[in-house]
Amino acid sequence: MASIRHKSTPLTVKVSKLWTSPEGATMKLPLDVKLEFQPEEINAVSDFTGDLMLIKLKDEISAIISNAEVDVSFACNRCLKQFVETIRIPGSERQFLAGKPDKVDDLSDVFLIDMKDLTIDLNEMLRQEIILHFPFIPVCSDSCKGLCPVCGKDRNRRPCACKQEDSETHQPFRDLKKIMGGTRKRAKP
Repeated sequence: MASIRHKSTPLTVKVSKLWTSPEGATMKLPLDVKLEFQPEEINAVSDFTGDLMLIKLKDEISAIISNAEVDVSFACNRCLKQFVETIRIPGSERQFLAGKPDKVDDLSDVFLIDMKDLTIDLNEMLRQEIILHFPFIPVCSDSCKGLCPVCGKDRNRRPCACKQEDSETHQPFRDLKKIMGGTRKRAKP
């Protein structure tokens, strides 16, 4: 049976038995591990759980992660409060190669098998997948009112007395037609 072992931060899987198996051999492992990344990049507050399947191919091992999730702490872009969101990864696959390819466009997309120890390190694969599934704009809730741009008070707790810019008076594109030379008629197809 394969084992998952931790070094200081990387997640390493021993694949010696799979590597000596015939092509098409598989190995399945449940994942329930604590991931440690730089908190500025990924602040994981729960274990990373999911399923790992490894498939032996000719000169590589395919690593497939499915049904994975981890809770990550974010700072709200509107009010700056910390909140936790579950990052779900339905599926991800990477190829771990036995040797470095002759032509490499991007080294961050190349994953290698450590042929000395016959291990693969899943740490970078998981880091990339988690970041790919981050929310585009992290907010604690859709109804978050954020901080007042004038006094800095949290408008979710109580409204402030600051005069807010009226959307009717704030029209940065109001004179765009004049600048562009009036309205243009669209040609009919």
